Amino acid sequence: MTVSLPLDAERYHPDPREPVDRWFQTASASNVRTTMAVVTDLVGPSCGAVVDPFAGGGSSAAAARLMNLPFFGIEIDPVLACVSLAKSRATVRHARMLRRLPPIHDVKGLLSVLAMLPACGSADEVTVASCLAVVLALRASRGTPLGYEEVTGDLARHRPPAATGRLVCADATAPAGWRDLPVPKEGAVLYTSPQFGRRSPLLGAPPRLTASARDVLAAAEADHGREAAPRDSGFAATTAAMLRQAAAMMRRATVVIEHEPDDDGHDATQEALEQIAAALPGRVHDARVIVCGQFTWRGPLSLIVFDLR
Repeated sequence: MTVSLPLDAERYHPDPREPVDRWFQTASASNVRTTMAVVTDLVGPSCGAVVDPFAGGGSSAAAARLMNLPFFGIEIDPVLACVSLAKSRATVRHARMLRRLPPIHDVKGLLSVLAMLPACGSADEVTVASCLAVVLALRASRGTPLGYEEVTGDLARHRPPAATGRLVCADATAPAGWRDLPVPKEGAVLYTSPQFGRRSPLLGAPPRLTASARDVLAAAEADHGREAAPRDSGFAATTAAMLRQAAAMMRRATVVIEHEPDDDGHDATQEALEQIAAALPGRVHDARVIVCGQFTWRGPLSLIVFDLR
């Protein structure tokens, strides 16, 4: 069944003024308020957590924060993994830890701050503050620096997350990352946006920044990115492979998958539904495609929605 969800371009694209989410937004991200609205409409108050196996720049993490829900994510790029973790777990406490240290103007400044942070708090606090420092270094590397005062102000406007959640740096189509991600067995929404095509923009962070982000995640035992490399298998195959891993960990969930046509205009929604059903025999129920509208050059955005049980 195909139904229509009213959306417009302004509500689909990220809001550069949104506290916390504005720290870094990828070109393919969606608006956190729209994500919240979709979860509310499709799942309702029974939603107990947000799971995003392609976490990217953390729009789902920011949405979970606003909904006062724990967040569980997987992201293979270590810099983006740090961004998502910071959006999910940072509080004013972590910003104040950084404010006692020199400002971060470049990767060299990041290395200095990362060396000093272990003396400023517990291991868990240092992990989150270090991820926040990576975000600031990423912004500085792009010529759009973000200061400690701005970050502190954003965090003061949002209450701390109800639960910390977890994030690992890994390939979501392989089992390694899922093994260390304690996703809820029931009651979660798996809301994600796999890469639509080969021309989806890559982050392209400086190598030293990527290495530093990987070190931060390794210290937190959250780095599994070296075990498997991302495979360019196409949207449908990648989505089905990811869901096979997710279904091994989750008994019941609502699944929402964003899709736009590939670079050549190919719409893979039906192909994805077929491969998902084949990968999860007997576990896909009430599957439907919700057509939202066209907000990018690729073509219409659709949501593939079903109950996993």
